This record gives sequence, structure tokens and C-alpha cells, in this order.
Amino acid sequence: MRRVYEALTKEFGEQVFVNINEQSNRRALHVSFINSALNNRPPEERAARARRTAEIVKQTYPRINTLDSIWVTFLTQDTHYGFFHRSDVIDYFAFSKDGKIFTSRQAQEDAANNTGVNGSGVQLEVTASYSSETDQSDVLVSGIQLEGEPGGLGITLLPHYKVSGNVREAKALAPKTVSFDFASYSEKPRFRQTEPIIFLADNKPVLKMDGRFEGNDAQFCYLPVPYAAFSKMIAAQDLTIKLGGKEYPIQPAEFAAIQRMDEYLK
Repeated sequence: MRRVYEALTKEFGEQVFVNINEQSNRRALHVSFINSALNNRPPEERAARARRTAEIVKQTYPRINTLDSIWVTFLTQDTHYGFFHRSDVIDYFAFSKDGKIFTSRQAQEDAANNTGVNGSGVQLEVTASYSSETDQSDVLVSGIQLEGEPGGLGITLLPHYKVSGNVREAKALAPKTVSFDFASYSEKPRFRQTEPIIFLADNKPVLKMDGRFEGNDAQFCYLPVPYAAFSKMIAAQDLTIKLGGKEYPIQPAEFAAIQRMDEYLK
């Protein structure tokens, strides 16, 4: 992955994020250009960049034969008042591992197979709020839906941590724990009072804890994840959470937001 990243950075000189997403026995390599100069250019120029990107991936990724597809995405990422992040998908292109662009029909089928890209765009935010009364900052990611639809039945996840000082002015020391707050909404209790929760980074378990769920149709679990384990998670290429015997892969844009939580720490 480092080879791909360095080759793309050298070729284009822009901010780029590279990761692997593996779901439903399909493996996709994602390249995201963040705030590219091409975002405001004609789509033909982005298409040309995407084709060249797929060629570079083909040439530099040693495990190219393990891929099912290559995705190239153009994103905008805004920062407001020094702490609010928002990402939107401007354009995306899908290629086979041989660097051949998919037809629209093929791209739609690939998207339906959980490659983590969709045409509606993503809006995920990393927010850092500061309280002068307690001299603490709260850093969180909102908008992670593990199952179901926002505002309806399903499972949502809110990772966050608190640290001393104002992280909008200076980076802070890492917290002892990062809280992963789970909220489950269903017609009847979905989880037992105590459920094992396993975090898989690059398909390898890095942490197993017992989560305590409270409530009935609405159940809540506040899981304090040791920062050492959290650090291993965000250093991986992908993250999956196993809860209640079911695996929930974190989508690329969501995982990228979780990784950005570390930007406020020394």
C-alpha cells in the first residue's frame, strides 16, 4: 500500500488516501483524491486522472491479482472554524484489476456488492468541541450506521474521546480510552445484557471485550476501548466489528473519519 501511495503522490502531487475494502468475498482497492484541483474541472479530466491512477495501481501494487476491482474517488473535505470536517463525493470511477474501466452497469453491480462507494456521496464529520469550564475537548465521529437507516430501526455507532485542553489550538496527549457508543433500535431487544464485541483490523482480532447493553427496544452500550488497541485499529487498512455473532465491516469513508480522530493527538 505504501508503494501505491508514494507513486500516486509523486505523480500527481495531491493529497491522496489509499485503502483496501474486503466484503462479501470481494476485495477492492480504493484511491481517494481529497480536495483535488480537478474537482472543479470537467469530468473528462477526472476520468483521465482515474485511468492513469488505475495504471499506477496495476504497476505498483504487488498483490494486484488478489483484487476484484479498483475504485478512484474524488472527494471534497471542508474544515470549518478549525475543527469541523465534512466529506462529499464529487465523482468516482471503477476499474477491473487489469485497469479496464467498468461499464455503468458493471459499476452499479459492483457498488451493490458492498465495495463502499455510492453515487449519493457521503457526509461524515469529525467534530472537536471545547469546554472552557472543564478545560476539556470532546472529539467524535457521527454518522456511522452499522445496520438499518438513520432515524429508524438499526444500529448506530459513535466513537469519541475526551482529552485535556483545547485541541483546536494545540494537539493533546492521547487519552487512556476511546469510547465506542453503540445504539440499537428494534421492535424487541436485539442483544443480551452482556455481549462479546470483537474488533478485527485487517481481518485479525486486535481486541475482544464484553459489552453491557441496557434498555429494551432501544439498547445502549458504552464501550471503553483502550487507546493502545484503538491505535492498532486505525493503523490497519480496514476495520470490522463483530457484535452479536454478526460482522459489521466499517465502510471506507467511515473508517477514514475514525482514522482522522488521531489528528488532534500528539
